[in-house]
Amino acid sequence: MKETIFDVLVYLFEHYIDVGDEQVMEQGKLKSELLEAGFSENYVDRAFDWMDELTSLPVTAIENYLGQSSMRIYSPEERQRFDVDAQGFLLFLEQAGIIDSSRRELIIDRAMALGDTVLTVEHIKWVALMVLFSQAGMEGHYSQMEELVYGDIPFELH
Repeated sequence: MKETIFDVLVYLFEHYIDVGDEQVMEQGKLKSELLEAGFSENYVDRAFDWMDELTSLPVTAIENYLGQSSMRIYSPEERQRFDVDAQGFLLFLEQAGIIDSSRRELIIDRAMALGDTVLTVEHIKWVALMVLFSQAGMEGHYSQMEELVYGDIPFELH
């Protein structure tokens, strides 16, 4: 049995991301398939809630990418949950222009909502991918993030 919301979300993304509009599944059928795949009902329901919250968050225009720079100070709770590499990876994504400060905040919000005790680079990669996928006009940034998730490019803090 799979153990976290993160596992459910990654499974969903990997198995259903390329499903065309004509094949979009009804949530009840999708839930049945996830339960058959070994996920607990509690985590499946929480993953659906996580996705609903992601799609209901406000979308900020791409204009945020122009000339915006800010320093992010993590709250004590965030510092406990985001390991140093995860914090560094978020900074890397922002400095590389893959995300802006608005998307960074969405990623932090959605990562914190996973409920996992420690959030690693792997968590951040997937959450960033899902956030960018969920927003219109972010296709190029999504492609860059997809390369980081599926490519063989390791991220190391120096």
